[in-house]
Amino acid sequence: MNDRYQEELFYKLLEHPSWKNEIEAFNRIIGKAIWLLIPANFNLKSGLKKLVRLKKDISELNLALVKKVITDAQKTGKVQRLKDQNGEFYYCVPITRGEQIYGYAGILKLEQPIAEKMTDLFNAFTCTTIETVQKELEVSKLYETIRPKTIALSTVHTISRILSSTLDIDELLPRIARLSLQVLRARRCSIMLLDKYKKNLIPKAVVDIQKKNVKSAPLKIETSLPGKAIKEGRVITRPKYLCVPLVAEEHIIGAISISMRIDKKPFTIFDKEILTTLSEQAVIAIKNAQLYEEQEKLTLNSIKAFASILSSGVADNYGRTNLFINITMSLGMELKLRSDQMRLLYYASLLHNVSQMGVPDKILRKSTKLTGKDYKIIREQHLKGTELIKPIGGRLKSVLPIIIH
Repeated sequence: MNDRYQEELFYKLLEHPSWKNEIEAFNRIIGKAIWLLIPANFNLKSGLKKLVRLKKDISELNLALVKKVITDAQKTGKVQRLKDQNGEFYYCVPITRGEQIYGYAGILKLEQPIAEKMTDLFNAFTCTTIETVQKELEVSKLYETIRPKTIALSTVHTISRILSSTLDIDELLPRIARLSLQVLRARRCSIMLLDKYKKNLIPKAVVDIQKKNVKSAPLKIETSLPGKAIKEGRVITRPKYLCVPLVAEEHIIGAISISMRIDKKPFTIFDKEILTTLSEQAVIAIKNAQLYEEQEKLTLNSIKAFASILSSGVADNYGRTNLFINITMSLGMELKLRSDQMRLLYYASLLHNVSQMGVPDKILRKSTKLTGKDYKIIREQHLKGTELIKPIGGRLKSVLPIIIH
């Protein structure tokens, strides 16, 4: 058993209700006494006055006698008794369980001596209390060990749900930042990504629970704490600040930082472990979102190229297409469609001219009212036009129903 654990156990013992009840019970049996409680590794040279719990009784104690009875008990590991010139007794009883000594109990200024059987009884009670306290301490330490791992697992699960909810990086990063604050019970979180020159960190999501709109300027790698975390490739830990680099396939792409715990306590090693786990999942989310963004750009460019081909044969079509897109998107916003729905609506707006493929030019350019025969041709060709983009699949597969209807 290491000294730190032994000392922690000793102080837990002193605070335990069973220990206090034990002292009260013995006081009723042996009479009024001053109790001095000493950890096993206490150095008497540091001063006895620090240990006396009842300050008003300091002047009543023979400190030289106190020091001697404690020293003798420390040397022998057995109960020691001394008597002062006033006929009062000074005892020092080792607080033990098995062969392990956890500390010493000084029972001082007693008018009557304590029977040997009474010190044996004291040790029996103390041994039981130590066993109870030890179990409680071990359970507490087990909880402290398991808790961050449980939170980390829960965080991984939550980020998985966030990943499945959106691939839009502008929606994704603020959600991860808010999750970080919730898990770590902190006030402020910032997620930053390196610019293409790797000289500055660009804040992509900054969330502060005490502020609605938070603006943050780019940070220079050379002069900022997040920059230090990136340059050294390690976690930066301060009492009120944590910063973890975001590492993707051995390349650092940015950093995530949190600051100021809500309870104003310093961040712990467990907070560091949790933020590190969270950053690993955040990297996966960011890379997926970036890949999705690249695919969306390719899709959009393909759709624009295809739309350009479709509309090339229609006079003055460009102006009408832009007007059509503006009206369509305005309707989408009025209906409060989601961002992914708005994207599909935009693609469909670009491709609405697919229905013109195969429609005779004289009908497209007709300035008078359409006949029933004209309208029948348009309806038939509208469905035939959509057949042209069916083989392309991908994102266009979701666009087809919008164009058709």
